[in-house]
Amino acid sequence: MATARLTYVPLEEDGLQPILVQFTNGCLTADKKGKRKDGLKFSYYRWADKADRRKKQRRTLVAKSEKMEYNGQNFGQFSRASSLCKYLVGVHDTSTGDMNVYDAQMFTLQPKILETAAATEQEDSKKDMSYLEKNDRLTEAFGSNKKKRAMVSRQKNMIEEDVLDTTVVNAVKGSLNASFTEMEEPEQSSSIPPYNQNALEPSDVYRLDNIITPPEYETIRGPAKELEASKRDTIDEWRQQSRFPEYILHHAAVMPMDPEQRAHKSCLLLYLSYMITLYHLNYKAINKKDVLSNVPDMIKNKLLRMFTLENPQRRGNRLVPKRLKDRLLSYILVLALIIDDFIVDCNSIGKSLKMDPKKVANHMRVLGCSVDSAGTGRKRKVDGETAAADTRTASLVTPLPPNFPNI
Repeated sequence: MATARLTYVPLEEDGLQPILVQFTNGCLTADKKGKRKDGLKFSYYRWADKADRRKKQRRTLVAKSEKMEYNGQNFGQFSRASSLCKYLVGVHDTSTGDMNVYDAQMFTLQPKILETAAATEQEDSKKDMSYLEKNDRLTEAFGSNKKKRAMVSRQKNMIEEDVLDTTVVNAVKGSLNASFTEMEEPEQSSSIPPYNQNALEPSDVYRLDNIITPPEYETIRGPAKELEASKRDTIDEWRQQSRFPEYILHHAAVMPMDPEQRAHKSCLLLYLSYMITLYHLNYKAINKKDVLSNVPDMIKNKLLRMFTLENPQRRGNRLVPKRLKDRLLSYILVLALIIDDFIVDCNSIGKSLKMDPKKVANHMRVLGCSVDSAGTGRKRKVDGETAAADTRTASLVTPLPPNFPNI
């Protein structure tokens, strides 16, 4: 392996440094004798005013041929030499084995047409820029960090018109495809409990296990003993305390005498009270740490999972969109149908839900019930309060309507 003794030769004042050149469009071709076929001629320029300390180190290298002109600078936007390293050139004397090392300059030469095109593109872009774009350019160059963050956030949230049009078209197509799929393969609606459309008896349309699962039923049997052992004085006290909805208290006053039936009905009434309590909770109440504190954890977690959504913007918070509130109402009314042997007084359950009996009746029709109205349609006063004279009774009768559940 050849070795050499290195000798660093410092640059004389105003001396010419060796020049290293690279071309952006590739290497230039040469003939067998090493001469350039394109006949390049190089010109080297330096800043004339040597008193200017900032500009006196500026250099420009120009290479010209008959077909092309190349420019390179050691300053400005077209300077591509790294300031983090130092370029050196070594001249090796093979007879003595010495190598003199000189400081060198690196120039990147690019066709002048690129420089012209870049300048033209920059001028055109300035002409076509809107006021907002110009303002963004100023903010990017001179704005504070706060203004820059606001600008970046606004630009991320901008939606191009063509992108929006494409998104809308795709959404419409997807909706149409989904509609055709539903027509071809009808599925049970998720807004009502699972049902048997071909049931021959009302008790077979909706199964209790789809409302209250067996583990939940076993969990609720202990707390339900309070309702099971209720008496008239206790019920009057609960009514004054508003502990249970009126629908629950009304049924607690007429409980069956058979112990097994009484215990079973107590479990159903207590579970129904849990769902009605959840139905009345507003946004602030449903996001409290002790929400549904009187409900067993297994049942509380299931109710929150089925009828609420986690807020994606605020971790730990929950939302109750309208479709889930309607779903909860369906489960409440179906359980009321099971409790009342599939004949429900819409006025009674509507009072506990704080809902107009007409709306309750309409929802009962969605569940497959037929609704009968009795009365004059006038209003009368009962105990100083105005009450509706009409009584609406919802009955679940089989076979179900042929267009159920799309009523």
